[in-house]
Amino acid sequence: MAPLAVHEPQAFRTNFASGAVDRARLLNGILYVTALLGLLLAGASVWSAFDTRRDAGAMQENRARVRQQSARLRAELQSAGFSSDDSGAVADLAKRVAIVNQIIEQKAFSWTTFVSDLEALVPTSVSIASIHPDLKDRVVTLQGTALNLQGLTSFLIALERSTRFENVFLSQQKAGEEGVVEFSIRCTYRRPE
Repeated sequence: MAPLAVHEPQAFRTNFASGAVDRARLLNGILYVTALLGLLLAGASVWSAFDTRRDAGAMQENRARVRQQSARLRAELQSAGFSSDDSGAVADLAKRVAIVNQIIEQKAFSWTTFVSDLEALVPTSVSIASIHPDLKDRVVTLQGTALNLQGLTSFLIALERSTRFENVFLSQQKAGEEGVVEFSIRCTYRRPE
């Protein structure tokens, strides 16, 4: 006879909970995560509202400052004899400002630099008789004479190769007495920065 193997008795385990309990636990977890996300979003909304309120306050301060500056400028205009409501006075003021800007441009134009730049390019056979600058457009008209056509050609080439002069255009050329060439050149002058 074969010996009988004796096993220890196994513990009896049973789950009396149904699948609904597991689903309820999962639903509770989802609800907790959703509530936490809702709290985070509410906090971000409150922070954004405070930030928006702070920006609105800064804008109010800027608007008040601009109003004060506007009132001060109107008072200064009226004390100078200008009415901001009179379109003729505004046009007159614009003309005066344009004249002042033109004077400032003329003062900013360095004749010394211009003449130095030009002198470096003029050959010995060329003589410049007059210089007419249009400071607004930076266009310069040069009038003069050259002993011969070759001298004028070398002057034109030197102007074109220069970094200070652009758009070089021979606008007039006339042969004078004894082969002397009278000329007029238009070009754009680039002021040094």
